[in-house]
Amino acid sequence: MAKGTFAKAMPHVSTPDLYYVYRPLLDLIGFTEGTDKGDGYNETLGYGAYTGGDVVLVKMSLKEIDDLQGKMLAHPKNKLNSSALGRYQIVRTTLRTIKRTLQLSNNLLFNEALQDRCACYLLGVRGIDKYLSGRLKEDTLINNLAQEWASLPTTKDVGYYGGQRAAVKSARVREVLAEVRKRHDQAQPKEIVAVEVDKPVVPPTVEKEVKKKFSLAGWIGSILSGGGIGALGLAGFGWRELLVMGGLAIVVLLGGLALRGWIVKAIKDIKAELEAS
Repeated sequence: MAKGTFAKAMPHVSTPDLYYVYRPLLDLIGFTEGTDKGDGYNETLGYGAYTGGDVVLVKMSLKEIDDLQGKMLAHPKNKLNSSALGRYQIVRTTLRTIKRTLQLSNNLLFNEALQDRCACYLLGVRGIDKYLSGRLKEDTLINNLAQEWASLPTTKDVGYYGGQRAAVKSARVREVLAEVRKRHDQAQPKEIVAVEVDKPVVPPTVEKEVKKKFSLAGWIGSILSGGGIGALGLAGFGWRELLVMGGLAIVVLLGGLALRGWIVKAIKDIKAELEAS
């Protein structure tokens, strides 16, 4: 695993950084995997021990990378039986899964941007976005990441596989995750800004007319309804009064069509006032 300072391992990243939120964690992985002390995005397992020396991975296509990983696995001295390469030491089976899932063309270059994208995909698989949204506990995420990158520790400060030595303590991972969360939260909207409308949707004068016209219609309807007359009967009105009220109700029913026309006309008048205002 890598030794030295974490700050020294951080590569220059041009702006804007598409993976700015996740960059602290990507840099930590580059440090713990030992690639940033070597050739970074061009590093292979064993610092070129199974590739015949240094290679320029960022100028190779995914098809060429797959072929190279096959040669690494076939190397007689590769006792680890690993094809890990690139800044994030992605093995062939994992890279093939990423290519299939993201539908990546074999002609794509395995450059810095694509390696970052692949690593962020793996972060997503291990739950980074669930963690940032509060749906995954930090301890669970740390243990998940240790399964993906053997150089990262579990919450018990050892590697996930066989308790091997990890490159950093879990406290360091927590510090980095805190920075990732900070960047994520800064990118989220903090408040809702009220938008002042220069012109109301319904002018006050029109709204007033609507209330006046339709409150009057509602009052007449409630008084002349069957329920209203029944209530008057219970209140002690005689048969003559009820007869008058019933006749008036019949008049209202016969005038229903006229009333409907009045309502339609009122709506049209309101619409005209809206368009003119």
